[in-house]
Formats: sequence, structure tokens, C-alpha cells
Amino acid sequence: MKGSFKYIMLITGLFALLVYLESIAPQDVDWRQSFSGNDKIPFGTWVLRHELDTLFPNAAVTDVRTSFYEYEREGSDLRNSLLIVTNNFNPDSLDMDFLYRKAGLGADVFIAANYFNEALADSFKFEIKNKLITVADSVTTLQVWDGSSWGESLQFRKNVQSSWFSLADSSQAIPLGKGNNNLNFIKIPCGNGNFLLHSAPLVFTNYHTLYNNSSYQEQLLGWFSMPTGTLEWDEYYKPFRIDNRSPLKIILANKSLAAAYWTLLIGLVFYIVTNVLRRQRVIPVLKAKNNLSLDFVQTIGLLYYNQKDHKDLVGKIFAAFLEYINSRYFVRFDNSDDFYRKLAQKSGVSEKTVKMIFKRYQVLSEKKQVYEDELFQFNSLVEQFYRDSRQVATKRQS
Repeated sequence: MKGSFKYIMLITGLFALLVYLESIAPQDVDWRQSFSGNDKIPFGTWVLRHELDTLFPNAAVTDVRTSFYEYEREGSDLRNSLLIVTNNFNPDSLDMDFLYRKAGLGADVFIAANYFNEALADSFKFEIKNKLITVADSVTTLQVWDGSSWGESLQFRKNVQSSWFSLADSSQAIPLGKGNNNLNFIKIPCGNGNFLLHSAPLVFTNYHTLYNNSSYQEQLLGWFSMPTGTLEWDEYYKPFRIDNRSPLKIILANKSLAAAYWTLLIGLVFYIVTNVLRRQRVIPVLKAKNNLSLDFVQTIGLLYYNQKDHKDLVGKIFAAFLEYINSRYFVRFDNSDDFYRKLAQKSGVSEKTVKMIFKRYQVLSEKKQVYEDELFQFNSLVEQFYRDSRQVATKRQS
């Protein structure tokens, strides 16, 4: 009993020491683009979310924390206008139907995102263009249409705009804003309401609201109307949302609590193992024969994944992809429309998917740090190319 008490006291002391050291350690700046109204990090939207009451003093602001389909089933008013700020807006068909019906009844749907799903782009006849090369501290000149002329030119730093709209001749979109002379803000009438789309969501984040000219955001939201006097703020379509708010999820989401949790867990496991070894003789375990080739592949994969150098892994996936298309289709990458068209014809994969792979790699290769979900998204694009090309090859052989 005395021996067990010493182990418990040692583990408790280490736990308390770790929590203390973590609490006094300086925190690194979190540069994630969360776009969440709960985050005070540079690229969160806490400032904008809490300034909405000032910008719209006669409006009631409510948060939407579920999918739009679920939110409607809870009894929401379809006539309430909706504001969405995110990186990649890609809702399912049920949520898209909700947005169309909302606008049809007279509400305004304001969406600021770098990427829009294909259904929305096809419906409103626009295409998203992206920079292949970006400079982190470049200056973007922004202007908003005031109803009769282009307003004052405002300059924003930190490369706030990496994408813009290209409208088809048959599009009914009305240009309302531009950045570096590229269209970044459009209005599309829909029923009795409107869709307001902006391609530079970073302008709404804390950093640019505080350290650039906030009158730009006011000019953009000046086109926003609320027929019912209620504004709905989206907190569901965010890059890092946590669907499961269990206690364990909350602990693991906090760096200090997570470190303390794992220390406690490892200490308990160590205590149990040492006590078992003292009281029970070792029982030999006969291991089954291993597939050494498979073990080698798994070990290498885990090595790269556990190092958390996602940017390096993105580079290796892309290098393998280039080798694949070079050896299989005899084409070399030269970043031209002719190259994309030739690769799409030979592989049978859509030219849009081909371009998306190379453009996504260009964006990730210029970032200082690549996050896990971005690695998964890029890998999924490459895997989709492999699957589609194999299916096409099988059909051609048959």
C-alpha cells in the first residue's frame, strides 16, 4: 500500500507541475483561418460577430450552429437574412435547397468564401479564378460600387484576395466590388431576395477589421438587407468546427489540458504495467509471421505522418503524382492550358479535376505550414484522379 501511495503522489506531482508550466509558457500566435465568431485569433471573426449589433442596431442577431436543414426543422423563419464567412463553402443539396427557398421568400444570403461548390457556380453561371502564385505580404486594392460609381480605393495587406469571379455572358450577376481590378463581390437576384457573394473572406477577419480600414466591411454589408429584422450568423460551415462537444473533445482541443490528459493517462498505464510485471511471471507470446513488405510500407507512412510535416508529405504526394503521369501518359508538367487539356484527354479525367490538383498544390506549397485537413483534401484529389483514370483505362480496354 505504501508503494502504491508513492506512485500516486509522484504522478500527481508531475501532473500539477506540467499544468503549471503550460499555464505560464508563452503562447504562439495561431494563424489558422478558422473564420469562427468565437475565435479571437488573427483570422477568426470575433470582432465582426460582436460588431454586428453596432452595424445593425435595429436587428436581432442569432447564431446558426447546425446544418441549415436541421436549423429549419427547429422552426427558423426562412425570411431571415443569413451571413456566412468561411474558406470553402460546399453545402449538400438539402442545405442548398434551404438557401434557394430563403432567397426566394425575400431574404438576402451573404456568402464570403474563397471557394464555392459547383452547384452554386453552375446555377448562377460564374467561375472562380485563383492565383497560381501569391505573395504573403502583397497589397490588394479594394473598391465597392456605391450605386452610382466606384467608391474610394482601399489598400489591404497580407494578401487578402487569392480568388475572384469570372462571369459567363448569360449570368445575371451584378458586379458590386473588385480587388486589384478583378471582380470579387457580386449580387445575384433570386426570387424576391438576393445572393451576395464575396471571394475574399479574409477581409472580415479580426486582423483586417482591426489593422486595415474597417469601412470596407461596412460598405460591403451596406448592400445587405434584413426584411424581418433578424440576422442569422453561420457558425456551422467553418473549417475547424467541432461537431462532437463531448468533455473529451473539449479537453483535447486545449493544448494545456491535452498535455495534462496524456501525461495522466501514460502515468496510469505505467503504474498498472509495473505492478503487473511485479506480480505475474512473463508469459511468452508467439508472434505470427509478418508480411515484411506491408510492414515496411506502413512504417514509412506512419513515420511521415507522425512527424506532422504535412507540407513535406504534400510535396512527396505531388512528386509521385508527376512521376505517375509522366511514366503513364508521357506528358511533362509545364503549367499551361495545353498541358491540362492534353493530360485530361489522355487520362480521361475531367480538365477541372486536373487543374484543381495543380492549383491546390500551388496554394499549399507556398504556405509555411500545412494542416492535417488540407493534407487530406489534397490527397483525396490525387486519389480521385487515380480512381477515375483507372476506370477510364478499364473501359477503353473492354
